Amino acid sequence: MVELTWVSLGAAALVSLIAYVLWKQTYWRRRGVVQTQPRFLIGDMWEAMWKKSAGQVLEAICKKYEKEPFVGAYKVLTPVLVVKDPEIIAEVLVKNFTSFGNNEVTFSAKDDGVFSENPFGADIERWKELRTKMMQSFTTARIRTVFEDFLTSSRCLADFVAAAGPDATLDGTLLCKRFTAHASARVLFGIESHSLEAGSEPGAFYDSGNRVFNGGWLQSLRFFAFFFFPPLLRIIGSELVVSDTVDFFRKLIQDSVEYRQKEGLARDDFVQHAAKVLIVDGKVDKVALKKLTHQAINSFIETFETSALTLASALLLLATHPEEQERVRAELREHLQPGQPLDYETVNTLPFLDQVFKETMRLFPPADTIRRRCTRAARLESASGRSVLVEPGTPVYVPVEAVHHDPALYSHPVEFWPDHFSPEEVAGRPKATYLGFGDGPRQCPGSRFASVKVKTALATLVQRFEMVPAERQVLPLRRDPTTVMINYQGGNWLKFRPVS
Repeated sequence: MVELTWVSLGAAALVSLIAYVLWKQTYWRRRGVVQTQPRFLIGDMWEAMWKKSAGQVLEAICKKYEKEPFVGAYKVLTPVLVVKDPEIIAEVLVKNFTSFGNNEVTFSAKDDGVFSENPFGADIERWKELRTKMMQSFTTARIRTVFEDFLTSSRCLADFVAAAGPDATLDGTLLCKRFTAHASARVLFGIESHSLEAGSEPGAFYDSGNRVFNGGWLQSLRFFAFFFFPPLLRIIGSELVVSDTVDFFRKLIQDSVEYRQKEGLARDDFVQHAAKVLIVDGKVDKVALKKLTHQAINSFIETFETSALTLASALLLLATHPEEQERVRAELREHLQPGQPLDYETVNTLPFLDQVFKETMRLFPPADTIRRRCTRAARLESASGRSVLVEPGTPVYVPVEAVHHDPALYSHPVEFWPDHFSPEEVAGRPKATYLGFGDGPRQCPGSRFASVKVKTALATLVQRFEMVPAERQVLPLRRDPTTVMINYQGGNWLKFRPVS
């Protein structure tokens, strides 16, 4: 009798669990929204842990339901609205910012002390404060001021490549991270990094930046857990920035401020800003030092990883499309006399170079998905009249890769075709269909800064070298879905041949 009771209780519990999961995973159907067929209990995003990137998972959903302006999906048991109609995307990212201003994931100081100081991980009120401060570093006047640093680092990059020789096979991703480490060290801290010295190791700036997104399987698992299954962080820990990186930047800030004050030096950069608040009555303010350290790390991250990966992608795409590479070279020859150096105005008035940059971001965007969380009930309606009421707390996903690969928007959706961004083609597309830097108030605050830096390096290399894929390069290019940021299956391998 007792055994029968336990069996009955177990059966009842199992039936209750099944009923609960099925009820949770029919949230959208009960609201009249077309939804996926989620895996029982684990939902739709499970493949994003190791098999595919989140962008690839969402792109597959969009293709399967290509006629729908939005689709209901599930992150484990959490209902997620995937929006792919340009009008709805604009509504979410731009027009109805009051309802969709928060990113899905926010970081508290308890979660991660560093990322809690980053605009990306801040809630809307904290974001306003942080963005205002960060935008001061990315004004047009500031970019003009640091352009010479970009140019110096670009020349060092070209010299580093030349020293390797025309027969050398270079890791394009590592090469470009050496460059952004060098440029960021100069721009932010006024320090001459050794990352681009021939025969040198990448150096401490490279190591500190690279550890954030490339810290091994445990680091990748933490990023996955933040976005898809936060309870796992209670087991594996939630710190995304390791203590070695924090210690490096803490010492860098304190030593740099003390050295400049001792020598009477001044320079318009992060260290100069830190000097105003770090020393109080002749002593280091420990609270200020901690905050400045976190700000320094975030500023470095913003200017290191994504810029390097975009530059590396552009080099690889031009190497595999020599006719487009020659168009960039011809444009440079048209605008610059022999021996004439690049300048800020020229870099910003080269239309085809800009098209190459944007096409690279279209094919390989740094963020393959924009994740927002509804904070106030809002009704989203497509041009066809289909609508859905989004309740507070509901995640809303914009599938960037699916939008960028949509044949209704781009004539060569999966090819490298810089003419997608010719004036004629841009005029023929609706808004909110190019999301390389996001859109609306929460788009990347350093977009112009990154654009000028990457284009300066790209133009410098194209002037001096013909890029070709090395023999070990795996073609066609395919994204490695197992990494947090963009990398390619088989890597990024290039050769550089001098151009007369």
